[in-house]
Amino acid sequence: MKPGWEESLHFSPERQGVCDGMQAVILAGGIGRRVFPLCRGRPKAMYRLLGKPLLHYVISSMKGVDEAVVVIGKNGERIREYFGNGEKYNVHLEYVQQKEPLGMANALLCAEKLLKEEFLLVNADDVVEQDAFANIIEHHKKSDADLILCYKEVEETEKFGILDLEDGRVKRIVEKPEKGKEPSNKAVISPYLLPRSILEYIRKVPLSDAQFEDSIQKFIEENLVEAVEYRGFFASFKYPWDLLTINKYLMKKHVKGQTIKSSSVSERAIITGNVVIEEGVKVLETAKLSGPCYIGRNSLIGDDALIRDFSSIDEHCEIGKNCEVKNSIIGRNCRIHGSYIGDSIIEENCDFGFGSVTANFRFDEAAIRVKIGNKKIDSGLRKLGVIMGSHSKVGINANIMPGVKVGPRAVVGPGVTLYEDLGEGERIYVDKKSFVRKTGPPDEPF
Repeated sequence: MKPGWEESLHFSPERQGVCDGMQAVILAGGIGRRVFPLCRGRPKAMYRLLGKPLLHYVISSMKGVDEAVVVIGKNGERIREYFGNGEKYNVHLEYVQQKEPLGMANALLCAEKLLKEEFLLVNADDVVEQDAFANIIEHHKKSDADLILCYKEVEETEKFGILDLEDGRVKRIVEKPEKGKEPSNKAVISPYLLPRSILEYIRKVPLSDAQFEDSIQKFIEENLVEAVEYRGFFASFKYPWDLLTINKYLMKKHVKGQTIKSSSVSERAIITGNVVIEEGVKVLETAKLSGPCYIGRNSLIGDDALIRDFSSIDEHCEIGKNCEVKNSIIGRNCRIHGSYIGDSIIEENCDFGFGSVTANFRFDEAAIRVKIGNKKIDSGLRKLGVIMGSHSKVGINANIMPGVKVGPRAVVGPGVTLYEDLGEGERIYVDKKSFVRKTGPPDEPF
């Protein structure tokens, strides 16, 4: 094994070196309506990338934190079972249950009994580098501010809470301003450094989707609030396609060189670029892995298959002969036979029959729009394939158009060209065609 691969996925001693004793509150109780059809039956924070749950990478970025309260919600026991008391991660973890998904403010109230006088608030779906934590803690050590926010300069200001600053002091936060009306391009991101007294403001604000943001605004009006800039990587798992951005970042950070563990790789297979092949993998003759890419434990890459461009294939998958997988995330226990999978996200236990294709590009080259709830959302991507929930099946020679979502346990029948989303448990088939059968000389007309 190449030194550094496993180590890069676990915590290093330097994570503890900024401010011993800092507490974090990790919000992991959301139900993720916007990421449907993904994460049905599990928290968003447990979505696996490079063989690890997303929350693994969030915790690994928390430099200067040695204890955390994890607020869990529905199916949150999966988080507790995986991370335990945090001992193997060099951070002490405690858990509280948020019985109903009532937002960030309510989640903090659920954790009230465990909160220290000051703590960092962290979203379990936000991926940043260690500098985000180091910067805000260092600023806190030399500042008299009562609350400190972290911001990053962005282009799409309409998607964030935007800071209005004056001489380094936060005057207000404008939530998702109209284009041209934003006070700056400085977007508030996780983590937040909060005082325990923020709970008093939360209690004064009525329950709503914006209760946390409104509480922060009330606090700003009466206290000294400052903000510290962060210039590193940031992405939030708000929509399904955000996983492609996060996956690419993690591969660039962790998949370096070629790591081939105890696996069976044909001498005729071609492996180029940065590649990780976990234990028990079989790579058959003339298969090609063009990194960066990741192959999980006990998976099979068939003859003449091509895996390329930031593809992540989880454990126990079968990528059959003549398949091509490009810039896609494939969950555990998937079986794909003679298919093209491009710029797609496919959850665990899915099957693709021979000749199936996920289209990923429009003829007009426009950005692909995806239906979220009752609205079409611009993904900002010119290439985006299928977003597929777990335990779904695709028949032979089926085609799925760009940005289409297929719900869990759905079936796309043989020969179907799917233009619209398919709901959970739905099935779609082509009507039977009639055929004329006749015997006689081949030149005899019908």
